[in-house]
Order: sequence, then C-alpha cells, then structure tokens
Amino acid sequence: MSAPRVWFWRIGELFGKERRDRELDAEMASHLEMHVDDNLRAGMTPEEARRQALIHLGGVEQTKESYRDRRGLPWLETLLQDLRFGLRMLRKNPGFTVIAILTLTLGIGANTAIFSLTDQVLLSSLPVQQPRELVEFVSPGPDPGHTWSDGVQGSSFSYPMFEDLRGKLTQAFSGVLATYPATVNVSGFGSPERVPAELVSGNYFDVLGVTPALGRVFSMYDETAAGGNPVAVLTYGFWQRRFGGDPQALNKTLNINGTSLTIVGVARKGYQGIQIGSVPDVFIPITMKEQMAPSNRGFADRTDHWVQVIGRLRPGFTERRAEASALPGYRALLQSEAPLYKFSSEDAASFEAKPLLLIPASQGRPIVQLSAKQPLLIMTILVGLALLVACANLASLFAARGEARQREIAVRMALGAERQRLVRQLLTEGFVLSLAGAVGGLLLAEWTMHLFLAALSDGARILGLQSRLDYRVLLFALGVSMVTTLLFALAPALRSTRVDLQGSLKEHGAGTTGGAASARMRELLTIAQLTLTVALLTGAGLLVRTLLNLDSANLGMDVSHVLQFSLSPESNGYSPQQTVLLFERLRAEIVRTPGVRSVAVAMIPVFRNTDANADITAQGYVALPGDNADSQWNEISPGYFSAMGIPLLSGREFTDADTAASEPGVVINQKLARKFFAGRNPIGLHVSIGAGSGVSGRTFEIVGVVADSKHDSARDEISPFMYFPYSQGTSESALARFGFGTFYVRTEQNPEALNGELRQALDGVDPRLAVYDLRTLTAQVDNSTFQERMLAILSVSLGVLAALLAVVGLYGLLAYSVARRTREIGIRMALGAQPGEILRDVFREGGRVALIGISLGLVASAGLTRLMKALLFGVSATDPLTFAAAALILVSVMLFACWVPARRAMRVDPMVALRYE
Repeated sequence: MSAPRVWFWRIGELFGKERRDRELDAEMASHLEMHVDDNLRAGMTPEEARRQALIHLGGVEQTKESYRDRRGLPWLETLLQDLRFGLRMLRKNPGFTVIAILTLTLGIGANTAIFSLTDQVLLSSLPVQQPRELVEFVSPGPDPGHTWSDGVQGSSFSYPMFEDLRGKLTQAFSGVLATYPATVNVSGFGSPERVPAELVSGNYFDVLGVTPALGRVFSMYDETAAGGNPVAVLTYGFWQRRFGGDPQALNKTLNINGTSLTIVGVARKGYQGIQIGSVPDVFIPITMKEQMAPSNRGFADRTDHWVQVIGRLRPGFTERRAEASALPGYRALLQSEAPLYKFSSEDAASFEAKPLLLIPASQGRPIVQLSAKQPLLIMTILVGLALLVACANLASLFAARGEARQREIAVRMALGAERQRLVRQLLTEGFVLSLAGAVGGLLLAEWTMHLFLAALSDGARILGLQSRLDYRVLLFALGVSMVTTLLFALAPALRSTRVDLQGSLKEHGAGTTGGAASARMRELLTIAQLTLTVALLTGAGLLVRTLLNLDSANLGMDVSHVLQFSLSPESNGYSPQQTVLLFERLRAEIVRTPGVRSVAVAMIPVFRNTDANADITAQGYVALPGDNADSQWNEISPGYFSAMGIPLLSGREFTDADTAASEPGVVINQKLARKFFAGRNPIGLHVSIGAGSGVSGRTFEIVGVVADSKHDSARDEISPFMYFPYSQGTSESALARFGFGTFYVRTEQNPEALNGELRQALDGVDPRLAVYDLRTLTAQVDNSTFQERMLAILSVSLGVLAALLAVVGLYGLLAYSVARRTREIGIRMALGAQPGEILRDVFREGGRVALIGISLGLVASAGLTRLMKALLFGVSATDPLTFAAAALILVSVMLFACWVPARRAMRVDPMVALRYE
C-alpha cells in the first residue's frame, strides 16, 4: 500500500474512531439518564440518583470499554440499541403509547379493510392465463328485438351472432367464448337448492386456460345440438360443499331443473367464473339453455339477444387494432340481420352503423365494478382523511413529547451524539408505534372484512370475496405504517433535535417548554386536524341525509307487515299454464293461514333492481319525433294492488275472471296515463306493444289506473308502468314466458313468524320447489339502499373518530399554551388581571385556531362533496344546512376543548407561577 493511501486510511480510521466514541458517549448518556430517572422515582436525591447510576454502570471508562468490546455489524448494533431504548421510553409513558397505538390501529385498520375490498373488486385480475389479453364485445346503439342485459349497454348478442363472430374473427382473436348467467334448482342430494349457474360455450375453459381439478372440462364436442349435451362441471367450492371433496362424485348425476346432468369434472380451485362478485356453482353447456332458462323464443332466434361474448386477443393485437380488424365483418353481419326487423331506411342505416367495441376484461365482466367504483373511491377518501387526522394528532403529541425531552436530548448532544443519530432514535420510536398499529390494524381489518362481506353477500349480493388478507394487503399495511411514521414522527424529531444546549442544560431552564416556533407547528397541526374533520363531518352529514331521505321516500305502497319469497316452477319442469295453476293453488293455501290478510304474486319482484321494458303505442296518441315511448311492465296476480297497498284510482283490479280466454287487459299507472292520455279518460282505451313499424297486432284494453309507485329502488324516479294479469301471459305471444314469481303475503302480525307455516304450505303442494329470497318487504327495501347505508355508517364512524381526535388536538394545544405561559399568567394576575380576562384570552386563542381550521374545512368540503354528487338523494352537494351543522359541531368541540385549559389558567397561583423559572 502506498504512503498516501496509508495516511488516508489512518485518517479515515481516526475520524471513524472519533465518531464511534461520540456515539458511545451518547449511548452511555441515554443509559445514565434512564437510570437516574428510575432512581429519582425511587425517592433518591438528584446527587444520590446520579452516583448510584454511575455505580450501576460500573464507571464511565469501564462502560466505554465494554461498549468498544462489542462485535457485530454497526448498523444492526445501533438499530437494536435504538429499538431497546425506544421500547423502554414507550413503556415509561403507557398512556401516550396506548393512545397512539389505538389511534393508529383504527386509522390503519380502516384503510387496510377498504384497500382489501378495493383490491378484490377493482384491481385484482381473473385467475386465468394471461388475463390482460381478454376483452368483452360491446355494440352500443339501436337494439331491436328482445334483449337481456345486466348493466353493460350493448353487451348482449344472439347465439347465432356469437357463432358468426367466433368463426369470422380468427385473425385478431385466438378464441371467442360465450357465457350466460342463470339460476337453477338442484335436487337429488338432500333438500332442493337454488344455485347460480353459468351457461358456457364448449371452448369456454380452453380460451380462459382453466384446467380441471378432477375429471375434465368442456370441449367443442359438448356444444352440439340444442339440448343434446346433459353434462356439468362443478366449481371447486360447490364440490367441497355438496360432496365433501369426494372424487366419487365424478360421473354421478345432478337433477338440475328436472333434467339429469352427468358430472364430468370439477374446475380447479380458485376459479369462480367470469364476473367478480357472481360465483356460479355449476357450469352447463350453453346448448342446454332451453332446459336451464326457458323462454318464448327459440335457442337460435337472431332477434333474441342474451349471450355475452368474451375474446382473447392474439399476441401483438391491441383493443383498437382488433376493433379495426373485426368491424368490416361485423357490419356485414348486421346488414344480413337488418331485414328481420322491418326497419325504415333511416332506422336500418342506424342499425347497420353500430360499432363493435372491445372493453378490457382482465378483471372479468365489469358489472360490479361499474356500480362499486364510485362508492369505493368515496370510502377510500374518507378513511384516508381519517388517517391524516390521526397522523396530525400524533404529530402534535410527538412534538409535545420532544419538548419534554429537550434536556435529555441536550445532554446526549453535549456528550457528542450526532443529530442524525438522535433523529433516527426518535423515528425508531415512531416506527415501533406504527408497526404496533399495523398489527392491530390488520386484526381490525380482518374482523371488519368479515362484517363487510356478510353485509355485501346479503345486501348487495356480491359473492366470492375473501376476508383473508393476502400478501398485497400485508404490503399495503406495512407501507401505510411507514408513511404514517414519516407523517407524524419526522417533523417533531427534526425539531426536537434543534435545541439550545446552554439553556436546556441549566438545572431549572425554561427550555423544556419550547418556544414560539414549536407553538406555531402545533397550531398548524391542529388547524390541519380541524380542516380534515370538517370535511369528514360534512361528507358524513350529506350521506346520512341521503339515507334518511331514502328511508322516508314515498314508495307509493305500504311495505310494512309483508313477507316475500320467490319460486321458479319452470326450473322443476312446469309449463307456463301449470305455473299459473300452481300459484293459484298456493295463494289459496297461504291465505287460509291464520294471521294472513292477503296474498299476491308478481313475476318481476320489486326493489331488486330488476325490471322489464317495452315500447308502446297508445290509442289516440300522436308520437312526435324523438318521443320516448318506453314503459316498464310486470305480470301480476289478482289482488296484487290490495296486497301491496297501491291505491286504485279508477277502474278495477284484475280478478279471477281475467284468464287466457278473456279480453286482454292492462292496468296502468298515473305517469303513463298523464303522458299518453292527458285530458282523456284512459279506461276502455287500448295500448299495443311496440312502436312505429315494430308495433304488434295484439292490443290491451285499459281496465284500471293505479297510483304511481317505485319499482327498482327507493332512489328511482317514477316511470310509465303497465300491469298485465299473469293468467294471460301463458300464450306464445306473451311478453315473456311466465315460469317464476315472487309471493307477497300481507299479515296482521310479525311476518317473520309465518316462515314455518309457509314452508309447510309449500311442502304440501310440491316439496321439490326451492324457496329463495325469503325476507320481509321492509328488509328488501333496506337492501335496495345497502350502498347508501354502508357509506353513511362508515362516514359517521370516521367523522366521530376525527371529532374526538380534534378535541384531543385542540385541548393539547391549549394545555401546552397555558403551561408555556404559566409565568406570564402569574405576573398578570399578580398585577391585578381578573380570572375572566385570562379565560377570554384562552378562548380567544382556541377560537382563532378553530376559526381558521373550520373555514379551511368548509372550503375543502366543497371539493369533496362534488365527488359525492351522484351518490346523494334529496340533498344538494353544497347543502348549507349540512355545512352549517358540521361547523356547529366543530364549534362545540372547540368550546369543550377550551374549557379545561381555561379553568386551569384561571386557577394559577401567582406565587407558584413566579417561582416557575
């Protein structure tokens, strides 16, 4: 080694040794101070406490040698020292430690739970091969004929159109599959069960790359003639639940909708279908559609749109490039179908110009995502704001702790400890708290997720989500804990290590109470807490008012004392005529049950976000260009309006005399009467299904007009509505095949008490029938407002937490201010100041901080509530009453937080205060 390099090495070693010695001195100082504190608590005098501490450490030089003799990595050694010291300091302040950990547990737990939910609904991809290559076909525009849809406009195609697309679009797609959700009755293994199913094309599993856990999955050989493929593939969960994971389940038969299907395989574990939140129990070939979901239209009818189509892009193709490649072939198919609808030339041109769009399907069909995206965004913002309030509060507490420890920090710096090392020590304490909060938060998040998922499965019918926290959620919780440490611990640590050594080392120095800069920092933190709290309270207020408005909304019917349940006789092989006879028999049986006042049936249930629409032509109404002739409709039993509490305004209800052989009749609501029969009496006039060139030849005589009522949810706006007698819906020209219905039983007592009697009545008629959606109508209405209810509960909980933290923050600020000004207050009182003046000063200081925080919070609230506009009902996003209520709550918080420090200031003894220094 050359001489210059040797000298450089020796100088580096010298400076390194000097730095290590300074760190050892600082380490010893901290240990010495801790032992002195313990001895003082034991009742020793200061001199005796220091002497005993030195004896315990074995002398300064001996202690230095023992430190120098340690071996190991310096960074690991100092980290362990920092952890031990941080744990000891936190143990010495149990009140502060418990409050900090609980605050972080609530903040991190809420954020982790919402992230876990958001991750599963909005971020996670389907567990299939290369999910980013999947796209869904959508064709928005004119949609004549019969269309089944579940939320994505233009996503339904006829089965023949799917076959054409699968055969023609091979250049851009390696595979194109079809799927259709259905609900079926499964019997043969215990009591009959209503389970979700998925009708799929033969290449479904091959395109997705899903392998079997047992047996085989479908192939193109399972998609041949309609009704010719009675086989089934079970999901892994259903196989475990119904067969206990028994391999002997293979080749057994399941009775599904009265048809025997042979079990040929079980899909691999973890695959739960093509749509997040909708978990099928069984996969069935799409060619079994008429047996699983009968309709009045044939399986190969090009005017019946019910199939959803998913494609897998070939490598190198993007969505836009594939759209351009597929569009010419799709337009040619539309041109070949246009003559089926008897279009005018203008309508035909519009139909033939429909685009074929490809939307990403890596996360499955985006049904749940469309409705859940905004609520999850709002919940994420709310829990994020609550965590920021918690961080501001803890930063204020850490700043106060740092000021109380200025003498300790000054001693360590005087002995040679570097500021960087002291900051790291204080940050270590913050990380210990954050990690403890993260552990508590994970436990809270898992418990919260159990509650969320139970509510989601019952209220929103979102299934298949996991309450188990995976590695992504664990990484999120760890990341949040580190970010919170930086938010609440870094600034106080930096400020605490900027000390006046000479002043802080004085035995009776005033430096321990901090200066003006520290006071300003705590004021800013308190203002930040109040600002965020106002925003949270305002958002919570708007969501609560929305829920109250929905709960008090005029539904147009009496939902109290009504029990509902649903049946699907067509799933057991009943024809429409047999279904009507069955329902009439059940109505007669149930109405004889003690406590039952009336019984009615509707094909389409209310408050379940399910409806049916059709264009209509009204007698004597001249349609203008662009007129919306759409009307909702339902098929109902006699006595429906009486049972549901919907007032009859004119004409009559349906009776047992309204049969398939009688004149077709219809009852309309007020909205339809006002729109199409303004100024005329509609009783005796007629309406037809269809509009323009598509009007049908069958007409319906209006026999009654009923009051307007809501159908899908309490949030709905009233739409034109038609009611048909279900006994007339059994012909081939009926609007829909009548094969299922929901019973509404009005009682004179608690409707839930009749559950057993209803089950006995059903078993006496046909024990094979599976009963589903058994609940009170009031509970069903509540389920329709599930989203608003969950948001209101969460926002109120977070608002209360933020308000409590704001109380603590403002109280801490004023208590600190009073302590810092104790000598000044004592001098003023000694010179004649009255307690009332001191009281006003404290309230003036607290009021100034609160006023700034509340004002900034109202401005922030205006921005937050704009994001919530679509979620509100019956209240404006800038509702002044809600804003005023949030401000009033914070003013009350301010008064409460100011009172205790103000009383303490009023009771300062001037003689004690003058000896404070």
